[in-house]
Amino acid sequence: MKKFAANYVVSEDGVFLKNGVIIVGVDGFVVKYIDTKGDLQETQQLTFYNGILMTGCLYSKTTVVTTPFEENQYVRMVVLNSVAALTQLSIQDLIDLGKQIQVQFPEMKIDFILKEISQVLLINGGFTKENTSGIYLLTGANLVKLRFTPNSRLKKIF
Repeated sequence: MKKFAANYVVSEDGVFLKNGVIIVGVDGFVVKYIDTKGDLQETQQLTFYNGILMTGCLYSKTTVVTTPFEENQYVRMVVLNSVAALTQLSIQDLIDLGKQIQVQFPEMKIDFILKEISQVLLINGGFTKENTSGIYLLTGANLVKLRFTPNSRLKKIF
């Protein structure tokens, strides 16, 4: 088992945990998320990263679903237009799409963008989500304002 911490950790449910901890098994899958409520304590064999930690995932198209848009309809239309020809999206594709949306909607925060993309894919796009092994670090983001930047990059760390 390995322990990783970062400025933010994104749980499998898309919740951002400030100074959160992820415990990972040897297979690369998350065993446990720890919400420190922003108060991270030094512990043995804990590796801290500057950025946002997230687990691997794969969105696969299973059905064609169209439901009417309500609020945030422009974001949803951007997402659906971007994924219309795709049958799968990886965690890297998700981040790339998030960066595109950030350019079009600069006031939105990363946590909102990622949740919105996920909801659109699962509800409006006919995709299912499968968690995959691996821990990824998003670097180059503005961690104070929680915004993607042109320098935002995703790197596999485990």
